[in-house]
Amino acid sequence: MVRTCAEQELIYGRAFLFLPVFLGLGAIWWFSRPYDLAVSPLVLICGVCTILWTRTRFRQPVLARTLGIAALAVAGMVLAAIETSRLDTIILDGPVTTLVRGRVISAEINASGHQRYVIALLETAKPQLKRMPQQVALLARGKHTAFKPGDLIEGRARLSPPSGPALPGLNDFAQSSYFTGTGAIGYFYRPPTAWHTQSYQQTDLWSKSLQAFSDTTQEVRNAISARIRFWVPGDAGAFGVAIVTGERRGLSDQANNDLRVSGLAHIISISGLHMALAGGLFFVGIRRTLSLVPGLAEILSVKKIAAAGAIATTTGYFLISGYEIAAQRAYLMMVIMLSAAFFDRPVLSLRNTALAAILVVVISPSQVMGPSLQMSFAATFALIAGFDLWRQRPRLPAILPRIAILKPFIPLTKLIGGILMTSALGGFSTAMFSAAHFHRVGLHGLEANLLASPIISMIVMPFAMIGVLLMPLGLEEWPLRLMGFGLDGVLAVASRVASWGAGFTFGRFEWWFLPVSSIGLLVLTLLKTRLRTMGALIIAFACGYEAFKPQPPLPTLTVTEDGQLVGILRASSAHSVTIATNKKRPPSFIYNQWATALDISETIAAENLPKLETKNPETENKTRPEKQQDKKDKKQRIDPAEALSAIAAALDKAKARRDVFYCRTGGFCVAALSNDWIVTLVQDRDYSAAACTLADLIVSTQSRFYAKCPDPSAIPSTVQMASTNPMKSASENEINTSAPVLIDRDMLRQTGALELTLEERSTRSLKMATTFHGEQRPWTRHRYYDWRTNAYLSPQSHALQPVVRDDEEQSDDSSDSDE
Repeated sequence: MVRTCAEQELIYGRAFLFLPVFLGLGAIWWFSRPYDLAVSPLVLICGVCTILWTRTRFRQPVLARTLGIAALAVAGMVLAAIETSRLDTIILDGPVTTLVRGRVISAEINASGHQRYVIALLETAKPQLKRMPQQVALLARGKHTAFKPGDLIEGRARLSPPSGPALPGLNDFAQSSYFTGTGAIGYFYRPPTAWHTQSYQQTDLWSKSLQAFSDTTQEVRNAISARIRFWVPGDAGAFGVAIVTGERRGLSDQANNDLRVSGLAHIISISGLHMALAGGLFFVGIRRTLSLVPGLAEILSVKKIAAAGAIATTTGYFLISGYEIAAQRAYLMMVIMLSAAFFDRPVLSLRNTALAAILVVVISPSQVMGPSLQMSFAATFALIAGFDLWRQRPRLPAILPRIAILKPFIPLTKLIGGILMTSALGGFSTAMFSAAHFHRVGLHGLEANLLASPIISMIVMPFAMIGVLLMPLGLEEWPLRLMGFGLDGVLAVASRVASWGAGFTFGRFEWWFLPVSSIGLLVLTLLKTRLRTMGALIIAFACGYEAFKPQPPLPTLTVTEDGQLVGILRASSAHSVTIATNKKRPPSFIYNQWATALDISETIAAENLPKLETKNPETENKTRPEKQQDKKDKKQRIDPAEALSAIAAALDKAKARRDVFYCRTGGFCVAALSNDWIVTLVQDRDYSAAACTLADLIVSTQSRFYAKCPDPSAIPSTVQMASTNPMKSASENEINTSAPVLIDRDMLRQTGALELTLEERSTRSLKMATTFHGEQRPWTRHRYYDWRTNAYLSPQSHALQPVVRDDEEQSDDSSDSDE
């Protein structure tokens, strides 16, 4: 039976639908490797498999299909390698403050009214970066005249590399930034100014033309965005800008949260929905209009003329949308489907969608790693396959036509049924990707889409397109106001539905869950015979395992890759976690990922301690050369005895209330855990030696030279005496004589975010889950770059007790990371 069904699938031509699947699997495998693979052997293997496939496809069909699958998978690897080497994005190796000068590529306004510039860097100064990123994204606060694309600007800015995963197994934003060409993010200290220089000149005519075209389209985008914001203020205007020009940073946090929780966040991104509505409106409009001309439909193919007009409209929409990845994919899909009309083929078909997927993977194979492409094509395949199955259903006798008074409601019931079915298919097909990538599945997405979809389809998109077309004539006011009215309704729906509940949250899944469930979804949607029921069984197995598997043990601590945020985890119930952080207000970008991945229900803020008076360094002996001493002692130093006394006093408070951080801003944090471990976070190097005497585990934001613990026998007696409190017992005032476990900034740079499980305190044994394990990929190599030698370090050289440079080398601390 299985063989018969497989032969029928081949007769139906379903093998073609799996071509992008095998291409994508090859690309995913290549991107998932810890090291780069040589391209030449891959090309050779692909060529050999292709030749053998051509020689055996008629004589040995089973072998030929195996060779064909291998050729496609290896071709996907080759495409991934070519894209990676072609981009060659330089990612900044560490935080740095420098003077940046460059050309504005794009400018957007965020919800606070600040400008966000994407800049092509031309030079840096004070210090001059040895590994200068080609492109950076910087926020400019303060009032200033916004610069236009193509303007040359300069300003002192704080640059940081794109963040890695917030926890092991989560999304690596540095990888996605690599493929978008952004090597650093940050902000200007003051609004940037115009950079007047004659050194920047482009002599290449092709480069000049491309830059002029890009700058022109960007100016048109900015002008359209400004007109929309002028007539439609507030979140509705920002929403309108997002669906027309692709600028999504203007929406407030509340609006973004409501759209996300309600399951309407997909409307913000310019994707297949918007392209389909834009192209579909013009396709239907042109076709219906031309059909009204007597005799024209008999002479010309009105359908093909309408398809050409819709392609032109979709192309214009794509040009003003900012060329986002989701827009690129949606544009390719729409053009392919509309082009089918020229060949008298069905517009909506799985073959057209598969062809679009092939083009996307060939042009940009890195997209297969992101949730956007996965969810988009999953929804498209599911919708087409679902409606095709619906059309083949047994026809039942109609009910409503028999009742005359109900006949006018037939179109309405069909509309509601279509929206319900679309939402159900789209929600089901993307739920597994949403759960795996975002650890959340909306509970009321069906209701929200049922209420919002008619508003988007019949009010927002039609009037948005009409408004944009009337802008050159200055007649866009009322179409845009009507668009804003519809968007206010969508936001009201999102707010109302979000108040019903946030839906289901999930922790991290097994590594195989998404690949296995994706295979099940592909089998379910792409096959036509009874074999597709195997897809449902595969999905049920993957989801059932995740639902009933034993929960992994909760780690004791979580640490970000820069060491600035540390969390103490504690199970508050069977399905919720309490976390105590070292900050009053943890950074939302990191904390939100922690909250969803760990199912955090309660946050305990740190207790702040009063500041400690510092000692004037002029009274200290200068053991370094004068220039180095002036550079190192810009701030007043803290006496070691006072530092140890401060940490000991904080530790007394921490022992009275365990699993809570007690922090001195900019200095240190101390926590006494329930299992008796003493954890210290050191942010000021003056507290490093003192922390070594009292803590079992130290997380330091300093480099390994300043974080290194001295020999306990070398601690001055005055320091030991300062730590003694006569009101405490000897055991409570005892100074550690063995070195604590030390995690410094240089270690975190290579390992990424950590999860620590603290075990036996007497031996200071612990389990450490690292984000990175020595991977050498283009988007991780900045983690092993040494600015002093301008070379890359081997990740194998990293250890908990790192080799420390001598004092003379460390005396010059003006590194890219510390400047």
